[in-house]
Amino acid sequence: MIQRIQTLYLLAVSLLAALTFFLPLASFTTEAGTATFKAYELIGTDGVVEKVPSYLMFLMLVAMWLPLYIVFLYKKRLAQIRFCAVEVVLLLGVLVIETLYCYRLYTLYRESFEAFAAEFHWPLVCPLVALLFVWLAMRAIFKDEMLVRAADRIR
Repeated sequence: MIQRIQTLYLLAVSLLAALTFFLPLASFTTEAGTATFKAYELIGTDGVVEKVPSYLMFLMLVAMWLPLYIVFLYKKRLAQIRFCAVEVVLLLGVLVIETLYCYRLYTLYRESFEAFAAEFHWPLVCPLVALLFVWLAMRAIFKDEMLVRAADRIR
């Protein structure tokens, strides 16, 4: 369980997903104020929540809790590998939706205001790093499975 390296990788994935969920992803500054984009809300230039990106919020919540569930499937390594593949798909979906929202907001504010500045924050790339950790966890789980199968053949 805890002594396995894939557990640390999966905990890192969960932590990176939590950082992406709670920290601001992008800020757009205009003469009217600053709009902040988070995974669960978009705070407009007037300080009011304008729109809640529900698809992104749902994907981020599932991507945040699934690795913690995978850790406790330590006796079912093949199920762990399958759930890691699901996590990869979720994180790719998060990356696509983040990119689409940021591009859409960037073009919206660029067309609406002459004085405009966009700032993209580091949590925007956390799902990409999490993909690397999921891949490393899948590889370690697969190695464990091969080790168990080899030990079963020897008996």
